[in-house]
Amino acid sequence: MEIYIESRGFSQDDDYRWLKVTEENQSRVDKQDLPTIIQEATQLIDSESASIVLSRKNNSLLFLLTSIEPVERVDFAHRQIRISVAWLMPDSLDNEIILRMLAATALDTEERQYLTTEISQAVMLGGELGFQVDFEHIEKLTNINVAQNLLQYKLPNTTKKIAQLSPQRQKELASELKEYSLPNQQGLIVVVTGIKKEQALIDANIWRGLSSLVLSPNWQILDQNFPDKNFSSKLSKYFNNLMIIIWIISAVSLLAKTLNF
Repeated sequence: MEIYIESRGFSQDDDYRWLKVTEENQSRVDKQDLPTIIQEATQLIDSESASIVLSRKNNSLLFLLTSIEPVERVDFAHRQIRISVAWLMPDSLDNEIILRMLAATALDTEERQYLTTEISQAVMLGGELGFQVDFEHIEKLTNINVAQNLLQYKLPNTTKKIAQLSPQRQKELASELKEYSLPNQQGLIVVVTGIKKEQALIDANIWRGLSSLVLSPNWQILDQNFPDKNFSSKLSKYFNNLMIIIWIISAVSLLAKTLNF
C-alpha cells in the first residue's frame, strides 16, 4: 500500500505539496511525478471542494479523498488548510473492499465526520516539510476485518449513471458501494466532485458520477452504445471519404464512356 497526502504548513514558505508516506519515511513528490492514476483523478475533479474518486489502472486501485478541512487549522494568513489523501493499492478483492468501505464512509454525511477527524489527527503541522503524518494512525483506517464485516459482495449493475450532486444521491451511492462490488473496468470508476461539467463525466466513461453541474437531479443513465465520443465523427468522416471515392470512380467511368474508351 502507498499513501500520498497533499497539504501545507503554517508558514508562507510551506505551500501545498504532496508527500509519499510509508512506514519508514515521508518524502516530497512533485505533481508531475505522482503515479499516473492519481494525476488522472486530480485532473477530473474540483480539487478545492470535497471530492471522491475510485479508479483502477494497470493492476492498481485508487481511492482519493480531497479537501478535508481540519477544525481551526489555518495558515499564516488565517486561510483554511486543506488535506487530500490518496490510497494506492494492488488490485485485489481485499483491497477493493477496503477502498469501497472508505469511499462509502466518505459519502455518508453521518459517517464522514469520523473518517475526516481521524485523517486530521494523523496529518499534523510541523516538521521539515511543513506537515507530517502518523502512518500507523492513518493505516488503521484500512482494516480488512472491519471492511469485510460491513460490506457485501454482490455483482454490480454495470449501467453507467450520473446525477446532480446532493446528499440524497451521495447516500444512495454510499449504499451501492457497501452492497455491490466495483465493475471490472479500467480507468475512473466513481467520481464525486463540485464544479465539473456534465460532459466531462460522460467523456471519462465513469460508472457513477456526481457533480453540482450535472443538470438532472435524478440518476441519468448514460448511452453505452457509443462509449467513444469520437465514434460518430469518425464514422461520418469514413462515409464522407467513401462517397468521394465513389464519386471519383463514377466521374472517371462517365468520362471514359464519353471519350469512347
